[in-house]
Amino acid sequence: WYQRRVREAVVSTQSTGGLVSLLPHGYDGNGPDHTSARLERWLQLSDSKETSADGDDINVQVVNMTTPAQYFHALRRQMIRPFRKPLIVMSPKALLRSPDAVSTIGEFGPGSSFKRVIGDPTVQSNSVKRVLLCSGKHFYTLRNKRTELNDSTTAIIRIEELCPFPSSEVQAELNKYTGAEMFWAQEESRNGGAWSFVSTRARNILGHELQYAGRKECPAAAVGVSKVHA
Repeated sequence: WYQRRVREAVVSTQSTGGLVSLLPHGYDGNGPDHTSARLERWLQLSDSKETSADGDDINVQVVNMTTPAQYFHALRRQMIRPFRKPLIVMSPKALLRSPDAVSTIGEFGPGSSFKRVIGDPTVQSNSVKRVLLCSGKHFYTLRNKRTELNDSTTAIIRIEELCPFPSSEVQAELNKYTGAEMFWAQEESRNGGAWSFVSTRARNILGHELQYAGRKECPAAAVGVSKVHA
């Protein structure tokens, strides 16, 4: 009911609600309510287009951010924009206490703003053989594994705002890595998360066929057994 009302608020009633919803999305396997905010459902309930670039007329905004500065700027943007749309925020509790998820003072200051896509400044584009697109806290899992493997040939691109889909920003990042394999990586199962949403738009709008890197299909968000979940 809640998802349906938020989705229809702009289209059906022509209202301009600026509701901000912070939804638990830890995906730690312990319990369905805190494991998954059902990101895939929010994306499916949007009127984002699969074959053309989105504008500001999309009925809902869905973000899955990685830093405190990004959260600050998303809320600030929500307040100063000349229009109102619901803002759905995937909010894993793990990032609240993670020493990796930090921002500098400068990232909050003058000249800073919300970034719909964050590229990878730590790699040399001409040495990259593999590009991983991801969203949310899974970025830190991927980055830590890359560091563990001492891998300098993999670039990680973060899509911080999934809807409206930032096609031009994603295209600008992918253009840096000509000839590299391109993957969408997620912690959710294949029939969940943003895989279907992102891969369709990457193919139809950007002309890139992404490969999938993640869990196989699963009917439940959480299996309740940590060894099975891992």
